[in-house]
Amino acid sequence: MTAGDGAACLVVSPQLSRALSHAALIEAAGWSATTAAGGLHALTQIEREKPHLVTIDPLLEDLSPADLHEILRDDPATAETIVLIPGAQRPSRYGGPFDVTVPAGLTAPDALALALQMLGGSTPPRWHDPESAALSGDLRTLPLTEILLCAQELQLSGLLLIHAAQPAHVVLRRGEIIDAECGDRTAQQAVTHLLSSRLPGNFRFHLMSPDPLGAYPRGVTVPTARLLMEAAVHEDHAQAAPPQSALEAS
Repeated sequence: MTAGDGAACLVVSPQLSRALSHAALIEAAGWSATTAAGGLHALTQIEREKPHLVTIDPLLEDLSPADLHEILRDDPATAETIVLIPGAQRPSRYGGPFDVTVPAGLTAPDALALALQMLGGSTPPRWHDPESAALSGDLRTLPLTEILLCAQELQLSGLLLIHAAQPAHVVLRRGEIIDAECGDRTAQQAVTHLLSSRLPGNFRFHLMSPDPLGAYPRGVTVPTARLLMEAAVHEDHAQAAPPQSALEAS
């Protein structure tokens, strides 16, 4: 495919905050990116900018992900465009040489890293590679609050990937949480849910330079110190609460 003068990657999602955050991750990794709010908007963008990579939100509304994927594959101009559709539900035609295959249970940054790897050229991020993590472990032995407290004290920047029943990730810049993603929750809801839950799973922390994250749109505006304090209070209350009897539970 011949690239146009536009962005190298197009993020298609009806959720503006999620589209902007995924585009910001792509740009932090060294590629240009733009967004489209829907399938019809995406087709206009694709015709004008000819991106190398198109990521499609499974929750696309005006066109289904399957319809948009089929249009791209049937058009000779976009037949070799790399397409990423995360999630378990994928179109029946999905799985060709230019479709990004993402194993179940991976986070959004995992999927983006796999997609950017297919672009070639610049050095792609290795967020999907456990060997590239600065820190990894089991959340049952090292709780999320302890990891974030350490990251805050050391003013670390990077991606905290959480592989659990519901994959999630947290973005940090100089020790401050600036974004979080877990299911369909907003960023603020996601970080509150993650800090208040003690679900089994494992984690990886991938370091990043803080400078490329400077333009990252903040989905979480509450200071991390306050979030961690509120999580500690919640944990103290949970431990102090008397155990519920079988009669009370019924």
